[in-house]
Amino acid sequence: MRRILQASILLAAAVASAGDWPQFRGPSGSGVGDGAKPPVRWDAVKGTNVVWKTEIPGLSVSSPVVWGDRVFIATAISGDAKQKIRVGLYGDTDPVTDNSPHEWKLLGLDKKTGKILWERRGGRG
Repeated sequence: MRRILQASILLAAAVASAGDWPQFRGPSGSGVGDGAKPPVRWDAVKGTNVVWKTEIPGLSVSSPVVWGDRVFIATAISGDAKQKIRVGLYGDTDPVTDNSPHEWKLLGLDKKTGKILWERRGGRG
């Protein structure tokens, strides 16, 4: 079973088109998008070199997956509305005390517009 899964992952990476980003750090895990010419400057407030912005509920700190005309985002939503993102290592290093129920979701967005097309709940606990 493990070999089938590994073969499936390799096959998926092999059939990824030039614009696909199927995993953390890209198609080969190198962090390099062959042939890509990303902007070197952007400003989210002014909209400079920003195609779209979409508010994602919860804390979405994982790598998005881009496949075809879709962007897939994973997020975790705290049951405590007062919780905010906390940065460890270089910022606030106090332990998190949020023991409220959390909901994990996967969202599918349109790559051209950023519109959320669907969402699926992965779990709650």
